[in-house]
Amino acid sequence: MNAHFTTRAHRLSLILLLVIGVTALAACGPKAPAVTEVQVTLNEYTITMDKTSIPAGPVKFVFNNTGSLTHEAVLEPAGAHDEPFSLDGKESEAEEIEAGQSATLEWTIDTPGDYQLACYIEGHFEQGMVTTFTVTAP
Repeated sequence: MNAHFTTRAHRLSLILLLVIGVTALAACGPKAPAVTEVQVTLNEYTITMDKTSIPAGPVKFVFNNTGSLTHEAVLEPAGAHDEPFSLDGKESEAEEIEAGQSATLEWTIDTPGDYQLACYIEGHFEQGMVTTFTVTAP
């Protein structure tokens, strides 16, 4: 009878641990969306992205200036003109990316639609240094 009690107590302990584990996992809630990484090449008067459609959510733009001039990249709605987004005093732009250098911009784009990256260093936008991309529902 003593062995039966130990086995039953052992089973109850295992069930209790299982219930606690499942409850702990459920408390973690939904997982945060994965960050989409986009490689962006800046060159004289061109901006090239390795993706032209990304899901809504957090995005990390990695800018590589392969040109010989300094460039910048402003994230904004398509058709805007030097209107970066602003959140908590931070704007959606990577400024003064020197020739041969790289920079990153991490931003969350929650609303599906059309957006653009543009360079507003004097004369660059006017020479076509802008590219558009689409944000889709997650």
